[in-house]
Amino acid sequence: MSYVLGIDVAQGRTHAATCRRTRDGWGEAEPLWLGERTPAAASALFLDDEGYLLTGDAAAQAGARVPARLLTGFHRRIGDDVPMLVEGEAFPPETLTTVLVEGIAEHAANLFGGAPRHLVLTHPGDWGAYRRDVLRRALADAGFTAVTLVPGSVAALGAHLPVPGPGAQAAGVCEFGADGVHVTLATAGASGWQPAASAEGVAPAAALSTLFALAGAASTSPKGLAGVVFCGDVPPHALPARPPCPVFAGPVPPATAALGAAALAALRVENRGAPHEPPAVETTLLPQVDTLGDLGERPPRPPVEITPFELPERTGPLNLFRRRRPLAAAVLVLAAAVSAVVITLTAREATAGPGPSPAPSHCAGPGAPSGEGHC
Repeated sequence: MSYVLGIDVAQGRTHAATCRRTRDGWGEAEPLWLGERTPAAASALFLDDEGYLLTGDAAAQAGARVPARLLTGFHRRIGDDVPMLVEGEAFPPETLTTVLVEGIAEHAANLFGGAPRHLVLTHPGDWGAYRRDVLRRALADAGFTAVTLVPGSVAALGAHLPVPGPGAQAAGVCEFGADGVHVTLATAGASGWQPAASAEGVAPAAALSTLFALAGAASTSPKGLAGVVFCGDVPPHALPARPPCPVFAGPVPPATAALGAAALAALRVENRGAPHEPPAVETTLLPQVDTLGDLGERPPRPPVEITPFELPERTGPLNLFRRRRPLAAAVLVLAAAVSAVVITLTAREATAGPGPSPAPSHCAGPGAPSGEGHC
């Protein structure tokens, strides 16, 4: 059976969806059941005793017993130089994401009887071309050559507004998560939606007003938005009662990005609304040509020159005392000599005995003036 696959690797849970080919064309995107109790599975891997990597909920359950072997958060670390270490084994983050994708693709192949015709995989909105190329190369090494990488916000738009309509200039996405709402303003171009501005960690009550502020900065009024997609863990009563523009929220908001990724994969196969990666945009839509050329060299780091730095001599009380130690020793020697002379004179006076009484005088002492004015 001909089908396409969309995968949304979020921070905590991974969702997947498929679109199947029918006589009348591509059908609606449908969730692909991954978990044991929910359609989503944990974005986790676990290194077992035999050196194999468990995926999804099985990995999370095993990691609850042995947390040291649990691997999470690897998707956001793709492109980092430092690998992830478990039990002395080093795993590049892009390899871990590829293992997670392999498990989902194998599950889909068992259900539909073969590999998907195209795969669309989401990535964080702040990725550049380097991180995308690193992941694309790892996927190609595993046999996934028909792959398109898109930001999660663009995939969410794909579930409701896959192609900008006539006159559409901008649209918004509010992704609700544990760390607040990630608000994204996307603008329409010749190749589809492209992220233009975003804000992270927004309070749920301020999500829509933040989006309207981003739109205003781009010279777009709230009424001029083609629509706003609410996705993720949308809390109850989060949808506005009277919005100035269309607001979309599917029956399963956490799976919105995966459903949109599958819809974009179907468009990719039909070559309709196939966005590409403009060179000047840091986070972009679907690349027009998924080539696997050599990765560009990273810019060289500037040389680091270490200049010896001599600390100034301390001027604290201890150092002042050390500086004056020779002078203090001389004072002690002089004081000892004077004391010896005084002791000698005192001893001589004590052994000499009493002398004759002095004659009476009008002077109280030498140089003391008398009552008559002389001695």
